[in-house]
Amino acid sequence: MKQFAAMTGMTQSKIRFYEKHGLVLSDRTENGYRVFTPEDAFRSNAFRILLQYGFSISEAVAMLDAKQDTAEFRESLQEQRQKLERERILLDYRQRRIESVLDVLETDGKVDFKIVHIPDQLYVNASYGRDFTVSMENEKVLAEYYDLLSITSCARIISRDNLLDDSPAVDPDYINTLSVEEQHFLSDYAQEHVKRLELGRCLRFRRMVTREESIQKETFDNLFEYLEEHGLAIRSDILIMPMFLNLDGEGSDIEVLYVPIEGTNS
Repeated sequence: MKQFAAMTGMTQSKIRFYEKHGLVLSDRTENGYRVFTPEDAFRSNAFRILLQYGFSISEAVAMLDAKQDTAEFRESLQEQRQKLERERILLDYRQRRIESVLDVLETDGKVDFKIVHIPDQLYVNASYGRDFTVSMENEKVLAEYYDLLSITSCARIISRDNLLDDSPAVDPDYINTLSVEEQHFLSDYAQEHVKRLELGRCLRFRRMVTREESIQKETFDNLFEYLEEHGLAIRSDILIMPMFLNLDGEGSDIEVLYVPIEGTNS
């Protein structure tokens, strides 16, 4: 065991793992010693090379035991390249998401406004207000969105009419959304069953509020003051993108509101 570990650069616990999965087929002598051969080393190294290409353990085990010619192996690598490219894109989105949150945290919770241009969003409802029964109807599309969570986002929509009416609080819909620029990630089925939220020219409103405060109309006073001061008006429904959720409900959530606007001033 020690000699084989030294030869292959593996720990003894990893060798036992390989034995368990049939990657090393060592013989045992009566005194308990294992007998390893160069073929065992070749097999374990072949397995590790497949892992290096990004194949999963189960995929690598299956490939070791399968009879593959060069063409089949090339096809496997091409498929793996596509899979890894997709993962790279997802990681890139995740990195940008982290940088965006860090940028918000540097404001130390100060209210922040900026006029930006936001691509339209393709979204699927998980609720209408506090009624989540629609999620059963949209289960298939929601599952697809969650598989793309680095690109998609759990978000909320406040209807323009709800924000401007006389009620003391808003009642947002819970959604899962992604930019229309990324719709190629969706299946044909999903693209046929999503809604479109038109954004375009928006006022980005970043704030830190508690869960209870976030729905109270009074917490939008800063927004209305900014709009009035700059001669702007709300054009359509508002998108809320959470950036941090304080799960104990006592601290502040961090959220970004994208408010579609109209008006000549900026």
